[in-house]
Amino acid sequence: MTTAPAAQQPLRSWRFRRVLAAEFVSSVGTQMTTLALPWFVLMTTGSPARMGLVFVIQILPVPLLSMPAGLLVARWGARRVTIAGDIVDTVLVAAVPALYLAGMLPFWLLLVIVALIGSVASAYLSAQRMLLAEAVGTDEGAVTAANALFETATSSARLFGPAIAGLLMAHVGALHVLWIDAATFALSGALLTGLPRREQKPEPLSANRMAEGARYLFRDRVLRTMALAALGYGTLMPVVLLALPVMAKTRYDAEPRVAGLLLAAWGGGTAIGTVIVARLARRVAPTRFAACGGVGAAVVLWLVPWDQPATTTALTVAAACMFLPAVTAPAVALLTLRPPEHLRPHVLPVFGAAVFVASPIAYAMAGLLFEHFPIAAVLAGVAAGATLCAVILVNLARRPTDPPGDAPSH
Repeated sequence: MTTAPAAQQPLRSWRFRRVLAAEFVSSVGTQMTTLALPWFVLMTTGSPARMGLVFVIQILPVPLLSMPAGLLVARWGARRVTIAGDIVDTVLVAAVPALYLAGMLPFWLLLVIVALIGSVASAYLSAQRMLLAEAVGTDEGAVTAANALFETATSSARLFGPAIAGLLMAHVGALHVLWIDAATFALSGALLTGLPRREQKPEPLSANRMAEGARYLFRDRVLRTMALAALGYGTLMPVVLLALPVMAKTRYDAEPRVAGLLLAAWGGGTAIGTVIVARLARRVAPTRFAACGGVGAAVVLWLVPWDQPATTTALTVAAACMFLPAVTAPAVALLTLRPPEHLRPHVLPVFGAAVFVASPIAYAMAGLLFEHFPIAAVLAGVAAGATLCAVILVNLARRPTDPPGDAPSH
């Protein structure tokens, strides 16, 4: 295999800039579709239940197919899988308005299309992260910085995508926004076509290799601990996110501007954190970086349950989110680089599948908790869980790191 030499900064690599631009463009399209497609279903069917079913059908294939998708990445390579995914998404998203205008889109067929879009997304996690490593080399600091910048692009897309879709939907309607969404996927694929091909021997599709990747993740102490902590934060933070509109209603007189302020603080804090991580990643070992981020997030989260003015609540939420990329970026970098090369496409999907299962469960549990317990008590529980994750990360950082590939056999 040939890998790009690690640049001092990822943004100096033209390959990485292409990958980052493609990620931003496709993420904007994904976020536009996330708003436009359910709105289209609601407006055409008048059924909130059908709209909710579209959400479920789209996300369901991701945890179910993430691990098998790793086999496809190993067989075809990250670049081919990502480009193929962009092409398929272009066709699938464009098919919705095309079939509807032709009078050939029954609801069952729409669900099939949505399920296929979710199936394509299942391969994206491992493929895109592997593509990052191919673009910036195998230096842990460079890959950590690249993952942080990657998260910056994704977070920015979450901010701009729905806003752009909302403006366009007001002028041209949700149906025609889907044409634009399809074009963003086509542009993403075009940006990646100029990347050098990775020279590798095609790997046969094998469930044994997938199981071997899962075993490696669970046996390697560093990967197991980092994945456990990252999964912990990935389960806890959706509770905080869902708490923001609840706080706006119960603490701040149901003021919608406060709800917007708190959500903006969430996105702004995350964006600032990713930029900081990108600048410092090459100076700090990944496990120590994650420990610092975990401790910082845990400390700040203990301040969120306090009854305080909306401005200080927003600043507290922003500070907590600012520390989280220091956990997630090193975790993804280690999950990408630490396994042996032949197992890398099979390790990250295991973690991705767990996250996609945990996140909707966390949202569902949060709704029930807020109905039966005071919001301060629920948020205090989140802070306690984050503290436990921080302790796990600090303990990992204090112990010597086992060399890659030396995972214990039992």
